[in-house]
Amino acid sequence: MDASQDTLVIDPVKLNIVNRVAAGSSVSGEQLHFKGGLLLQGSLSGRGEVAGRLVVWPTGQLIGKYKVFGDVYLLGHLGGVTDELDPHTTLECHGTVYVSSTGVSTGTIMAHRLRMYDGATLQGPFRTLRSNQSLPVLNRP
Repeated sequence: MDASQDTLVIDPVKLNIVNRVAAGSSVSGEQLHFKGGLLLQGSLSGRGEVAGRLVVWPTGQLIGKYKVFGDVYLLGHLGGVTDELDPHTTLECHGTVYVSSTGVSTGTIMAHRLRMYDGATLQGPFRTLRSNQSLPVLNRP
């Protein structure tokens, strides 16, 4: 048996995250913008953008349509907490989505890359985002 394991260590200070929704708090809105990343320990719903990294703590829940210009660390819930798919939740990540052993996604994830750890739950669909800097198409004569 292989004793080595992947380990995901999250330090919001080292990740330069300056915004926080605390455990037990709930924020909702249609044009939410967080510059400098976000540590989500409570509930966030609606629509918005995160300029920086997004960490969804094990107590955190993200519901709605959000665009993240950085990496996402999913230790909590993306979408509803039921076992059913959440068609109203979409996460667009312009980086890598890391889903930990405690992470659960019932929404749609769109990202450049996805990294799942042992025990992660991905119930919703995943789509790969294409890079805007793709190679040009050469026309044949």
